[in-house]
Amino acid sequence: MDRSDKGHMEEKLNLRSFYLRLLGKIWIIPVAALLGALLAGGIYTLVTVTFGPVRTYKGEARLYISFAYDENKGTLVDYYNGYTWNNMLVPTDDILNPIISELESQQIFLSKDELLSSINADIPSDVRIMLLSAENKDKDLADAILLASVKSMESYGANNSAFDSIKTLSIDKARLVTYTDRSFAAICFGALAGAVIMLLVELFADALDDAIYVPEDIRKRYGIDSLGVLFGKGSTGSHKESDEIYKNELIAACKDRFGGKTEVVVISTDSINGEDNSVIDCGTLQTILGIKGKNDKESAADSYVDSIDISRQWPRLVPMSVPGKVLDNYRKIGTCDGVILCVPYGVKNGAMTEHVIAQLRKHDCPVLGIVLARANKKFIDRYYGYGK
Repeated sequence: MDRSDKGHMEEKLNLRSFYLRLLGKIWIIPVAALLGALLAGGIYTLVTVTFGPVRTYKGEARLYISFAYDENKGTLVDYYNGYTWNNMLVPTDDILNPIISELESQQIFLSKDELLSSINADIPSDVRIMLLSAENKDKDLADAILLASVKSMESYGANNSAFDSIKTLSIDKARLVTYTDRSFAAICFGALAGAVIMLLVELFADALDDAIYVPEDIRKRYGIDSLGVLFGKGSTGSHKESDEIYKNELIAACKDRFGGKTEVVVISTDSINGEDNSVIDCGTLQTILGIKGKNDKESAADSYVDSIDISRQWPRLVPMSVPGKVLDNYRKIGTCDGVILCVPYGVKNGAMTEHVIAQLRKHDCPVLGIVLARANKKFIDRYYGYGK
């Protein structure tokens, strides 16, 4: 074929055609958004509620730390931070053993690992303020661990030379740990993601779509001129005046291509199982051109052929299935003056159309042009802007 690209995958996407077709099934986008919202909301619920973390209770205490002053070393305030307390001091026997002893006096027996997983000593900003917390699945146990930890910290501050004292400012009893509900954000994200994904899927599907929807794509795809459009039975648009435009364009193009021709074969590229579609398209073309077919009932094709309009000198139009269907078709295309290909609107048979064109050229049969057949007039009108 006389074109530099390698097939429909290399041609530019006709965005106007794509968006007009997308508008015809725009309902897919909100449906995809709804499904995305339901899916995201369901996943969020499963992760945070059904299979979420175990319900725990957390109590907090605020302690004030007074550091001792050494004339030689100054204050040791710079050596104590959240990391130091949690990883170096709380695990020591000086702090942990008093907590264990206090709990055992209340008949509460926990291992050191269980205690360390429950206790957290944090220094939010001011190194003199400690936020001590205890978290556990049992509310009463969380309170007991917190009180024992506070008592141990006060004792540690009184006995360690680095401190003057560690005093309790306040204690909050354990409360259920709650998490921010982001279900609305998850639903919104799911809806947006669903809509965007569906749009991308449609774009990808259109990139793989080898169907023809508008005449201009014929030249881009096959490097052969489009003669015009034949509309499907019962296909009407909103702009009646455009009928005459399409008709005149087709007649003018055919008159130019049919000059000096006596017999032209009409092949519909989806006439694989028989010549029925070719007969239909040939009959529609004859109606547009003003040819009245002879009905001698010799074959399905004969009802449309062997007719010449004297005023316009149209050639004899012979409908035929794709060449490979019947071996005798190769003889017909070899003896005719040329072929008109009818490419069905919106039918994914681009590969077959390319194959038919290759077969015709292999047998030195000229392709006079391509007609977009059985098109949707409403869509074509909208594409060209008729009836705005």
